[in-house]
Amino acid sequence: MARKKNFDEGEVLEKALQLFWKKGYNATSIQDLVDELGINRASIYDTWGDKHQLYVAALQRYRQNSSSWLLNQIRSDKPASEIIEAFLNHVIEDVMQDHDKKGCFVVNSTTELANLDPDIQMLVSENKQTIERVLAELVKEGQESGEFNTKQSAQAYARFIFNNINGLRVVCKTFASREELQEVVDITIRSLK
Repeated sequence: MARKKNFDEGEVLEKALQLFWKKGYNATSIQDLVDELGINRASIYDTWGDKHQLYVAALQRYRQNSSSWLLNQIRSDKPASEIIEAFLNHVIEDVMQDHDKKGCFVVNSTTELANLDPDIQMLVSENKQTIERVLAELVKEGQESGEFNTKQSAQAYARFIFNNINGLRVVCKTFASREELQEVVDITIRSLK
């Protein structure tokens, strides 16, 4: 008979996400997780299987939370240019409020693990495809309404925007100023018009 868990799985997963995000996968030991999560090793193994599966679950949770802002915006009646600019400015706000300079958990996972771990590679690839698809739909909408130029395909512009977003999230670790980041946003938007 399975024992009842004495912890909230969602809360513990959020704590694991925060720890992995701050330290990375390789620098986080099982003992670090036990100490931070407030549960024993057996509970970690019984619930998630191992450290790797816990990391994958944390990354999936982060993806769901981080893409919700953009997905909610595309359901609005705002013009495409306004949604894309707001999204880029949202990234800047996230970056400026990241006092620990943790960056983006997906970007961190990409640079630390994607070339070594097929599970992580699949998750970051899915993330890229999802965000680029949404951005391409927005760009295409903007091109059709005359907000954006048609010098490049909607897909090409979506890749460009996605790369700039990731660049903003990496540069934030170097203590870039708001003005520097805003220049990137402004040039990105101008390139679409």
